[in-house]
Amino acid sequence: MDRKPVYIIPVIFIFPIFLFSNCAKEFSYESTTTTPDSIVVNTPWVCPDCIGHDEQILSRWSFHHENILKCGMIDTARVNPERTAFTFFGPSACSSDTGIIISAYLDGNVLNKDLFNISTQNGAFYFYDNVGQTTILISNSANFNVTVESYIHQTRVITGKFSGLANYSNGSSSYISSGKFKATLP
Repeated sequence: MDRKPVYIIPVIFIFPIFLFSNCAKEFSYESTTTTPDSIVVNTPWVCPDCIGHDEQILSRWSFHHENILKCGMIDTARVNPERTAFTFFGPSACSSDTGIIISAYLDGNVLNKDLFNISTQNGAFYFYDNVGQTTILISNSANFNVTVESYIHQTRVITGKFSGLANYSNGSSSYISSGKFKATLP
């Protein structure tokens, strides 16, 4: 008697499951007003972790972009050796794949004493995405303002705001508004 191998029968029943099942696309609602079914939501999506964090809180940043509040942590801050410029960066609160970098050149002001209300047009803004190693938005430094509302040298805490025009990779632009930060500089 000629018998078929036993393992063929389970394969015949299991194979159709793999054949007809598919992977569903996952959707991210960050920075969108649509759902997977393209139903428009009346209010912009807001990251729940950003609610109440559009204030200046130590080691945090926030800004509005296209009427959507974005926020996150400041996990690193640097000052140049002359102490005439600073940079800080950190991930977004609702997507660790995205984050910002802000740099400001203080036009001759030195971070070696208390400073108040120092504004510069020599600011730089980058909103990046780690997944594709891309820049979502990047400022044109001639159109980006950073204001140091206060720098207390004893504590090295800097508080400020930022705003300005930023460009997408396709060349179109968008306005960044109500940017706020509070960080401890080295």
